[in-house]
Amino acid sequence: MESSFDLQVQHYQQLLFQHRTRRREHQEILLESLEQLNKDVKCSLINDKHTYEQAKDTFYRKYNLLQRIFTTSASRFKQNSTQSLKLIYHQRKDLSIKVLELLQELTSETTPLEIRTHWNGSIAVVYNPITGRTEWKQSWHGGIHGVFNPITHCIEWQNESSTGVYGVFNPKLNIVEWKKIFQGGVHGVYNPWTNDIEWQISFHSGIGGVYNPLTKQVEWKTSFKGGIVGYFDYETETVKWIEKWHHGLALILWDETLNTYRTTSSCGWYGS
Repeated sequence: MESSFDLQVQHYQQLLFQHRTRRREHQEILLESLEQLNKDVKCSLINDKHTYEQAKDTFYRKYNLLQRIFTTSASRFKQNSTQSLKLIYHQRKDLSIKVLELLQELTSETTPLEIRTHWNGSIAVVYNPITGRTEWKQSWHGGIHGVFNPITHCIEWQNESSTGVYGVFNPKLNIVEWKKIFQGGVHGVYNPWTNDIEWQISFHSGIGGVYNPLTKQVEWKTSFKGGIVGYFDYETETVKWIEKWHHGLALILWDETLNTYRTTSSCGWYGS
């Protein structure tokens, strides 16, 4: 008969496999099972700790210091009772940490908008519509950005030290266009109204751009020595901005109008 620990490990591995193979937009179906597993593991961990502490207390009451050092009966008791319970407790504790980390990751992925930051560097996120998964990469003291190429079905990445870097897929040329700026920020936005990519650079500052479908124009904003990202909010019909000093920023959000994810990043470096 399998122990409760073995069953919990199997359940965790099943959920982990489903999480890694399921599309981002379908992750929510796993949330309830993972939340229940997290509760079960925490409850079992409390019981394991109590049982282990009871056995340890019994060991110290049953054998004095000299007996614990010199007698084989004390060693056998410790090995068969205390040590085995200690092992179970620590194994469950490790499992609890893994389950909680997976729950936090899954919770982030099921929110309509997810933002990650990276101190004194850049961070970028790319959604792959073929696999339904996202890739996150970061660079310290430098710029990094990635773009999904719908022609090659691959994600193209570029990384530059002390340099802002940004890429945008050009549907007219069917290539990813890249621009860089030393110790600054650079951003590009494809404007479907003009059928062109608009670019802006900013020395020692982060810069973000967002296409506004109401005005059919790209709105721009800078942040001195900080990252900045923006997105168009269909509920308020305005562009919303998020900025953070000396941090790279990356954002992914679900676009109900396009029925897919949109991503943007602030991929520059602005000096120490």
